[in-house]
Amino acid sequence: MRRRWLAFLASSLAVSALALFLRGRLLPTWRTGGAEELSKLSANQELAEFLRIYWQRPIALQGAPPRAYSDLEASLRPEACGACHPQQFVDWQGSLHARAMGPGPWGQIIDLTKTSPDDAMSCMACHAPLGEQFPLLTKGENQGGFERNPRFDSALQLQGITCAACHVRQRRRFGPPKPEGAQATRYPPGMPNHGGAERTPHFERAEFCKDCHQFDPENSLLVNGKPLQDTYREWKNSIWGKGDAACQDCHMPNRRHLWRGIHDREWVKGGVQIKVQLHEPKSGAGETVSAAVEVTNSAVGHKFPTYVTPKIFVRALLTDKRGKELPGTLKQQIIGWDARFEDGEWKEFFDTRIPPGETLKHKFDWVPPPKAHRVRVWLEVHPDHFYHVHFYPSYLKNNDLSPEGRRLIERALEESGKTRYVLFEEILPLKTPSKTARAPK
Repeated sequence: MRRRWLAFLASSLAVSALALFLRGRLLPTWRTGGAEELSKLSANQELAEFLRIYWQRPIALQGAPPRAYSDLEASLRPEACGACHPQQFVDWQGSLHARAMGPGPWGQIIDLTKTSPDDAMSCMACHAPLGEQFPLLTKGENQGGFERNPRFDSALQLQGITCAACHVRQRRRFGPPKPEGAQATRYPPGMPNHGGAERTPHFERAEFCKDCHQFDPENSLLVNGKPLQDTYREWKNSIWGKGDAACQDCHMPNRRHLWRGIHDREWVKGGVQIKVQLHEPKSGAGETVSAAVEVTNSAVGHKFPTYVTPKIFVRALLTDKRGKELPGTLKQQIIGWDARFEDGEWKEFFDTRIPPGETLKHKFDWVPPPKAHRVRVWLEVHPDHFYHVHFYPSYLKNNDLSPEGRRLIERALEESGKTRYVLFEEILPLKTPSKTARAPK
């Protein structure tokens, strides 16, 4: 059975904020010596066999380019691909795949490459999976230790999950079946084409995304019985997984390389439905005003949200006639999975995520004070809550961080606090504010 690895960078309020779990191997060593099996790779193989070979990580070194290749064809950098695929390149530049080696991951890995190379390689196998992105390789069989990677490209390393990570194996290009009509790519005349591409419908299957977006429920860390990354199984068990919809249909519509997710407000708005209903007292002061909120996961193909990182805050409060918040009236319900590494173990504090097709219902109650004139209800999304509130502050308590590592994590902490946004807001006037006020004596 194929062996899988899993590395988790865990949050802890103790002195050490770093914990790595269940480190294993996809390949016998970090030498990325899977070239021999990759030579057997064929676009005509069955899905499971194709993906088994295709997604061995780290991805084997590409080897020397064919002599007939131009410099553009030989390059593994995304900007080279962008010469003929400009739309895909622009899309990728704005995606989270391009930022997979941003200041947060790189701020941790930069020190691990010196203090614990094996752990650094485990992290990079997902965040920068090409063999050419690995600064070190293990020495020969049974020798132990590491040696410099002669094919290492430091600029390529910081470009994260690149075009080549999904499309190039042993210098051969792979991709989905060619689209027809207006969607077909038009290449600049006279440009080299690296021998064309081997096309397979496997690129359009949800299973193509599974290797990075599903942790093995049998061989990985479980928190209250659940893998920390369970997105594929959530989709598989939903109405979408039982039909024809795949990950790519939502996250790559019209083959756009955007991979939109929880950070994109307009994209998230299309996946949920939100209703608010106000219930007011019939008469007299001292009676309860209620705001009933329903959040339905109407078109998200997995739980909303799927991972431990985001939190969605459903908030409500009372305001005066001018819209000013009345003190003591703010109430909230959190949608998300609160799982943290504390006291040497992972703990689940709550899991209020909404499965596909289901609805979260919550009611906020107040006995309105005399100045209450409106009810404000809103949903605030914090895409990087786990990192901003728990992980990065805790990680910075580590006194052994290098100056460069600390600078990067401090930058990541600052950036993670800027990603929040208001997804929904509704202000409801109280129909009879004078009746909800206490009568003067």
